[in-house]
Amino acid sequence: MKPWQRRQNRKFIKSAIFTKRPVALLEVIIAFALIALCILPLIYPHIFILRSEREFISAVELDHLASRLYADRLQKLYQNEIPWQQIESGIATPIDESMLQAAGYSGVLPYTGTYQFVKVRQRPPKPVDKVAYLFQLEFIFTEKSERKDLKKELPKTTYKYLVPMEHAEG
Repeated sequence: MKPWQRRQNRKFIKSAIFTKRPVALLEVIIAFALIALCILPLIYPHIFILRSEREFISAVELDHLASRLYADRLQKLYQNEIPWQQIESGIATPIDESMLQAAGYSGVLPYTGTYQFVKVRQRPPKPVDKVAYLFQLEFIFTEKSERKDLKKELPKTTYKYLVPMEHAEG
């Protein structure tokens, strides 16, 4: 090979290596887009599972809280700290922070809740000196929502417990 051909060959090799390809950036962007499109179907089931796990944990925590509130209300009944008029009238009483703390709940409750006593049965039917009652203690929880544009009512979660009690008239 002649010396002048070697120089030309070197220039050709250098120019082949260092040529500017403006299409390379577009190819990289298309490659990232394809990777993202392929990853989304792989990630979606995990996101769905995570969301359903959080909903399940929230439901279990609410069940646990309802059980603790039931135990607290039952203890207050045995200690005669709940007035008979509140029990007999069946008025819905809101669950407040002091009641949650008395039940041992220390977190922020994402629900608004009420409880009420509903008379199921009374023996004997006509009041005498002592009457046995069967009340149903209902806890009703509704999710708190910051959105005020909701037209439909939020779903309610209800827990019902039977409470037998005796009351002496007079």
